[in-house]
Amino acid sequence: MTAVDQPVSPRRARLRPSGLSTRVAALRERALDGRERLLDRAEPVLARTAPALSTVTTAGWVLLAAILLGLYVGASRGWAELVAGAVCGAVVLVLALLWVIGPAPLRARIELIANRVQIGEQAMGRVVASPRSGVSRLPVRAELPVGKGAAGFSIPALARDGEHEEIFTVPTRRRGHIVLGPVRAVRADPFALVRRVKDLSDQVDLYVHPRTIRLDARKAGFLRDIEGVTTHDLSSSDVSFHALRDYVPGDDRRAIHWRTTARVGRLMVRQFEETRRSHLLVVLSIRPQDYLDPEDFETAVSAAASLGLQAMREEREVTIVTNSGRIVAPTGATLLDQMSTVELQSDKRDLSELASHALTVAPGASIATIITGGSSDGQTLRRARNNLPLDVVTFAIRCGVQLTGDRRRIGDLVVLDVPELDSLPRAIASLL
Repeated sequence: MTAVDQPVSPRRARLRPSGLSTRVAALRERALDGRERLLDRAEPVLARTAPALSTVTTAGWVLLAAILLGLYVGASRGWAELVAGAVCGAVVLVLALLWVIGPAPLRARIELIANRVQIGEQAMGRVVASPRSGVSRLPVRAELPVGKGAAGFSIPALARDGEHEEIFTVPTRRRGHIVLGPVRAVRADPFALVRRVKDLSDQVDLYVHPRTIRLDARKAGFLRDIEGVTTHDLSSSDVSFHALRDYVPGDDRRAIHWRTTARVGRLMVRQFEETRRSHLLVVLSIRPQDYLDPEDFETAVSAAASLGLQAMREEREVTIVTNSGRIVAPTGATLLDQMSTVELQSDKRDLSELASHALTVAPGASIATIITGGSSDGQTLRRARNNLPLDVVTFAIRCGVQLTGDRRRIGDLVVLDVPELDSLPRAIASLL
């Protein structure tokens, strides 16, 4: 038997593939290590060159491609005119880069008359620019970003102590949170090949609050009195007296009823029923399916904000829950700030599931109001009511321009139809 015909040992046959796999794994590991080292070395270079590369506009990149193509074709084919044209283009590109080099000579600040305005009110402010150091000898083109847009204006040459003021007005036709700034100095060459933007100021927040209306909730009686709601939980100290019981070690001696103690011959203490402060839970649906018109949603947001503000004025606890979560607002101003950012949002949870979730957020609520649009029918509202405890006084508000302002009852749930915000006080008063 020749060496060619000798059979391969099974052990050697098993080792050959494993040895090949080991070599492949080692090569792959070396390749990955090499790539990581290359990236580590290139990262500082990219960090230094990225700002410069970002200043080149689309026209600048097209000119650079034309320069490289002209040099290659002209040099390979001996076309001197094409090479000369490419060199002229390179000179123009270099001059454009030199045009925008240098620090921004200005600093600026944004000043608003008021950072919080109600929808429809005029929001005015100004931009004040001054030289950073020395004298600003050339005019500067500047931009003021307003939300997703931007307003452009020109800052003239300024003396050492000079200032330039630019007055602006922000439209407040719709509710929202608008970010102003930062003011940007825009430097560009005459051919728009290179454009450099430098921030001159910080950002400023402008909140456009929803329209609210004052409610006489105490007259309507939908919030509880100052003593709160009496529960069946017994306490050793509270407002509502319940009964007397025997003294046990640890009781507060101030609760001892001495007259009864003297009569029965043993220590007797007062026992009280625990009371609960009013806690208003506002369940606001932000699902587009629940509203027939976007204006109906604005009415719903305004109604929720009005109820929350009224509860805060009376020093009541209030919790507002939407499909996107709880609105945390310790003061009326922050409440309106948060309500400014509430938007319609698709969610799989319907109104009943939202009510159930809201109860987990505010388990101590004594009154709940469900605010939704005209698309929510009585059956939907009743399912939402059934997910709230029976001892929680609940009413619903449907907002829609097509509604007639009726008041109806579905079981123990009172449903108020509010076609517009001005109808809300009358609807709340009908709860009495």
